[in-house]
Amino acid sequence: MNDAVNQILQGLDQGLVSQADIESLNKAITAGYGGAGKPTDLVYGGVLQAESLESTLKSVTFDMKNLKMWPSVAVDKAYNLFEQYNRLISYGSDSAPYIGEGGAPMEEDSTYVRDGQKIVFFGTRRKVSHQMTLVRTTVGDIVAQQAKEGTMNLLKNVERELYWGHAHFMNQTTGAMNGSDADLPVNSVAMSGLLKQLLKGDSDVLHRSGDFEGYGDAKSIAQDLAGQIIAQDDIERLAVIALENFGSPTDLHIEPAALSAFVKQFYPQFRSAPGLANETVGYDVSKVTTTAGKIELKPNLFLRPRAGVRSLAVSASAPAATFTASGAGAGSGGLIVTSGTASVQLKVTAVNDAGESAPVSAGAVSLSAGQNLDITIGSVPAGVKLWKVYISAPGGAVGTEKFAGNFANAGAGTYRLKGVKQAGLGEAFLLDMSAECMKFKQLAPLSKINFAIVTTALEFAIVLYGALFVYTPRFNCVMLNVGK
Repeated sequence: MNDAVNQILQGLDQGLVSQADIESLNKAITAGYGGAGKPTDLVYGGVLQAESLESTLKSVTFDMKNLKMWPSVAVDKAYNLFEQYNRLISYGSDSAPYIGEGGAPMEEDSTYVRDGQKIVFFGTRRKVSHQMTLVRTTVGDIVAQQAKEGTMNLLKNVERELYWGHAHFMNQTTGAMNGSDADLPVNSVAMSGLLKQLLKGDSDVLHRSGDFEGYGDAKSIAQDLAGQIIAQDDIERLAVIALENFGSPTDLHIEPAALSAFVKQFYPQFRSAPGLANETVGYDVSKVTTTAGKIELKPNLFLRPRAGVRSLAVSASAPAATFTASGAGAGSGGLIVTSGTASVQLKVTAVNDAGESAPVSAGAVSLSAGQNLDITIGSVPAGVKLWKVYISAPGGAVGTEKFAGNFANAGAGTYRLKGVKQAGLGEAFLLDMSAECMKFKQLAPLSKINFAIVTTALEFAIVLYGALFVYTPRFNCVMLNVGK
């Protein structure tokens, strides 16, 4: 073999080697790049090579550093499926504090309110075949790897629900979105998150201090930016409102794109000295100083709003019913079209405890400025708990529909979309993260529950039982429809 190779090499030097000889030489010494998808693709020396695969799993999704709300909120123990607390809203009335000589002061009473939240149950299920536990893998213990990934999947959902649990539900008749419990689905298994509890606290007088009645207006803690980029004035204004409600806001939780748009406003303040080497461009805006103190800016990927509708059902949810839509209530304050007349594309999906259905389209609906959009649902499939509505921008094409709110299923009938939530826009939260303001009370911490083995597979669930309690909603503020 060596002699044959030496002859070919000598012939190559003398220019006497044929093309067939060169091909034979290539077959003899070429290793190639090995695997190209399946073993039968291996040729020449690639058949004999050991495959090289890194032992570290490369992830293209989020990790713990991307979670902002879950690591920040205080955690406490729950002892019942409905946890209650008392709220003090007034030390007494505003009767005169003076007494005459020998007299007695007026009798006063503090005012208390009992409130509470139900504990909800989060979980994800995983399954690993027994055979898979026996083969060699690059990740080590495959059950432990699945437990880790199941935990991250669960925390992804918990992080979103801390902000948006029971959020964006509108009143069927008026289209208003004010966090009312009456607008939620019957027998909902979901948790009430920040947005829902803050909007309810904004309108409910039982969340408001009675000791300053008549000393200035009870300003709303919710500001609708109507698609505008957050300005420094907005943060200052809301920080003062929270301060006047006795709160001490410390964090602004915001989606990265909206924060980027806010930071770009400060670029003109950057000054570069000509002639200096190794300069760093840009403008560092990580905190905002307000009358209420310093506010730390915390971009959170999980605050990116729901955008387009999925084309396929998730978890085989019930199909959406047929429906029609039309413009109604001209001049009644609808916010979908603000000037002239335009058409919007509309889609609706049905949601149950398992997931979301494929969308049903109503096509283009023509609206005039100030007009609401009435959606008429026909027969309702069994098990539907709520409807999700997706609309396009005025004049938008089919396929550009974005999430515009939820309606609790109230059976067949008309549901009014006012446009309070602008399609595709999200929220930013100015938060007092102290334990006196909010806690996550858990009946069970993150736990792994092994199921009975009835097949040649190991099944288990990762679970978490708890709920978010915002004891003092008016210590916080929220910006709606934030531009980016």
